[in-house]
Amino acid sequence: MASNESQPVPGRGGNAHRYTMYFSAAAFIAVIVLTVYLGNEFRVLEDQLRYMPPTGQRAASAGNGVIEIIEGQTVYVPAYSHIYSRNGEPHQLEVTLSIRNTDPERGIRLMSTRYFDTKGQLVKNYTDEVREIGPLETVEFLVKKQDTRGGSGANFIVTWDADEPVYEPIIEAVMVGLTKEYSISFITPARPLARRGTK
Repeated sequence: MASNESQPVPGRGGNAHRYTMYFSAAAFIAVIVLTVYLGNEFRVLEDQLRYMPPTGQRAASAGNGVIEIIEGQTVYVPAYSHIYSRNGEPHQLEVTLSIRNTDPERGIRLMSTRYFDTKGQLVKNYTDEVREIGPLETVEFLVKKQDTRGGSGANFIVTWDADEPVYEPIIEAVMVGLTKEYSISFITPARPLARRGTK
């Protein structure tokens, strides 16, 4: 009597085993390729995020400017001995010109500090002779509130130099006004007119 049990098909088990081996090998290769790719991507990302020190002749400073390494400058500093409000009523201000040597190791020389009025006429030369400013030293010049000769369009022209490249000094005018009714204060930074840079 013939048996109803199914007989195994020759070769089918071997093919399934080979397919399993091929799939496992392909999966292993895919894992290796993916690992290498992700490793390269992480290295690129690390390179992009790595801290890069400043290059060239610039270093960061406060605010939206930079501190440059130079040997000398002539700068223009806006100043206001008074301002207007209430339909043109003048309000007198006291002005302090601040010159800060930002270099921690080298001094600079202040060659001239000239104060001009609104019409561009020289009011006063605050430096009759060359003045040395040491590392991290600050010098100041005061225009008193009662001195109204400068006007609302006054300015300083400051010239300095150094024997070797130094960090650019911070030069600015500070205006202050105080009364019983109000108080006001603001600063104006220097703008370079000419410079002697590094070679």
